Amino acid sequence: MYYATPEWISKQIPEWMWSRYEIYIAPYGTKLSSIANVNPKTTALIGFSAGGMDVLKNYNQQYALCVLLDPSTRSKYALIEYGSNTLMFYNAANWGSMNKNLTVVANRINETGGNAVSLDLEHADIPKYFFHHFKSDY
Repeated sequence: MYYATPEWISKQIPEWMWSRYEIYIAPYGTKLSSIANVNPKTTALIGFSAGGMDVLKNYNQQYALCVLLDPSTRSKYALIEYGSNTLMFYNAANWGSMNKNLTVVANRINETGGNAVSLDLEHADIPKYFFHHFKSDY
């Protein structure tokens, strides 16, 4: 989305989360390998909208946290074994006839140990909801 810049997403993240996780904010399409010193045990991968594809592409149960915020998806991501490190917040109504695999991936996350929650929120409101309601011992 045109407004979902690294600066915009940075403003959505509460102060406590910055001190708990290593968070690298990168534009959609940035290769994870181009970010130095990514330690899966302390890193949260968080993707909003098309940025969800970057998280799904790099998904691994060893990351401290993997969060999908109303993400774009593909059918191949419904084959992954997700773990308890995986959270997804989405609203299928935000996508209309696009993103047909959204609920399939959400169901797979719930079936394999993660937690996917459908919300009645506008697309742009989902990151703020997550960042202001998420409290965890991850």
